[in-house]
Amino acid sequence: MTSVDTHTAARVVPRGRSVTCDRTIDATLLHSGWYLINYGVLLLLIVAGLLGYGCQQSSVEESGEQSSSERRTSSGMEEETPDRGQAPLTVEQEVSVPAEALSGQAFQTVRIERRPFRDEVTATATIKPNEYRLVHLSPRIEGRVIEVKAELGQQVKAGQVLAFLDSIELGQKKSDFLQAKTTHEVDQRNYVREEGLYKEQITSEKEFLDAKGRYEKSLAAYRAAHEALRLIGLSEGDIKRIDWSTKGQPLSYFPLVSSLNGTVIERTITLGELISPKDKAFTIADLSTVWIILDVYEQNLAAVREGAEVEISVDAFPGETFKGTIVYLSDVLNPATRTIDARVEIPNPRRRLRPGLFARAAVILPGQGSEVLVAPLDALQQVNDQTVAFVEKQPGTYEVRQVTVRRRSPPYAEIQSGLREGETVVTTGAFYLKSIILKEQIGGE
Repeated sequence: MTSVDTHTAARVVPRGRSVTCDRTIDATLLHSGWYLINYGVLLLLIVAGLLGYGCQQSSVEESGEQSSSERRTSSGMEEETPDRGQAPLTVEQEVSVPAEALSGQAFQTVRIERRPFRDEVTATATIKPNEYRLVHLSPRIEGRVIEVKAELGQQVKAGQVLAFLDSIELGQKKSDFLQAKTTHEVDQRNYVREEGLYKEQITSEKEFLDAKGRYEKSLAAYRAAHEALRLIGLSEGDIKRIDWSTKGQPLSYFPLVSSLNGTVIERTITLGELISPKDKAFTIADLSTVWIILDVYEQNLAAVREGAEVEISVDAFPGETFKGTIVYLSDVLNPATRTIDARVEIPNPRRRLRPGLFARAAVILPGQGSEVLVAPLDALQQVNDQTVAFVEKQPGTYEVRQVTVRRRSPPYAEIQSGLREGETVVTTGAFYLKSIILKEQIGGE
């Protein structure tokens, strides 16, 4: 039988924890201690397991929070859970108009149908005067304005006096001309007389040649003075009328006359002003025809040709079009706008098209075009950034239908979707129905 040395010490280390037994403990207590130690080890294992599970859960939660934080960081903002109570704005499905309101409002409807839709190229345009029928008037010689007869916007005729000027230089040239003219006439008579006497051998050859020399010299001076007057713009009639005996008209006075039938579209002179040939006194334009300058983009250049028909519309005359043809297509591309200038000449007998107005142009391409579903532009309205049409179900009840438009060519638009052939839509009164929808939306807010 083995004996137990009660004085021997024992140490058990369960997972890092130590338990020390007294060397003086007896065998009975030592035997009981083994049970306590085993029980303690079991409890420690259980506690360690629970602590490990708690740490794992904490790590998972921290990892989840870190992932959420990383998602917020990568997107730059925290993701918001969409509010299921908010719906995108949509137009009303149906509009009803009371009978009393219907009687007081003018409504017109048209039936949706298929028809040939012409092919066209649209462009912006500017109205300009016909530059072939436009003149800038300036004096041919420096002078001071002493009278202005023409007003801005006045209709003038060719040869009409627009202003009178006083020129010291002109007065001197006219005086020189009259002096040269008088000297020439005297020398001419003397030459004719000496020539006759010489033929009768009454006078000497020297006297005859002297008279001839004086005559030719005075003729040259006369012609030079005459040409000097022509160079400053005087006509033959004006030169013939120059005389010392003209009353109330100093030699230094001269008129500035119009060279064209047209309208004074610019006047830059004032009374008493000194103007020279480099100054523009008046601008006269014949506005019976005007130019429409189209900006044709380079991608449309292959489809646009000289002679193509063009329809012009301007905001000043809504619903009205002016027709013309392209008479010139520029050979040079504008590098700033990437467009080509196309010129259309439009008759303007009533002077309604004013230079400077902006316009919209539609170049009609050859061919009839294919039949497509079309609707009048008046039937299309914008509601909540959507193109809609009001389809009549019965008088006073209208369905609001969202419409997709493919092309527009006044007064029609090609319908890609949203309307069917044979349906009736509102044209006159469509804006009134739109206002009802907008009022309801504002009231609902």
